[in-house]
Amino acid sequence: MKEVFELKSLEQVKVMAHPLRVQLLEAFACNPRTAKQVADSLGQQPTKLYHHVEILERAGLIKLVKTRKKRGTLEKYYRTVANQFSVDSKLFRMQAQGKEVLGEFQAMFASMLENTLSEVNESIAAKLIKPGKEERQATAARTHIRTTPEQIKKLERKIRMLLKEFDSAEWKKDGLEYGLTLVFYPVFKKKGR
Repeated sequence: MKEVFELKSLEQVKVMAHPLRVQLLEAFACNPRTAKQVADSLGQQPTKLYHHVEILERAGLIKLVKTRKKRGTLEKYYRTVANQFSVDSKLFRMQAQGKEVLGEFQAMFASMLENTLSEVNESIAAKLIKPGKEERQATAARTHIRTTPEQIKKLERKIRMLLKEFDSAEWKKDGLEYGLTLVFYPVFKKKGR
């Protein structure tokens, strides 16, 4: 499996703009699962997910990794094609950036941020995040950095290496799964000197 899969088409971006599909990608990233298993974990009806699973597969974001016969039916196990997804920067520089293209990017980012907020709210409700506790349970940070596109790519590579190191660490009984949302985007261009 690839570490990072770059979205190279607007169609793939459109697929990721749907909040439920982002949840499905997260669920299929852990290990091979069936649509029914994912539906159960998300509290959804399997029939609601089959269409979205098919769209993700057609877009090349998940793939069928094994099948198994069970009680006369064929179970299909899917897995994401990579651990992480990023958008090819060339898509941002398309000459024909009409309203549709920009709207799809906005929808994709909004979907990711909405899912992050939803997970944070669920963690608070489940008392995984408790105010006033000395041990840090959640970290939120927002900042701007001044650098070049080349340095941002270098930073992204370092973050991916760190994530890989910590994600492959031995899972312990008392371990937790943590969510991380990270977005790099230009805020303004420095005017020439």
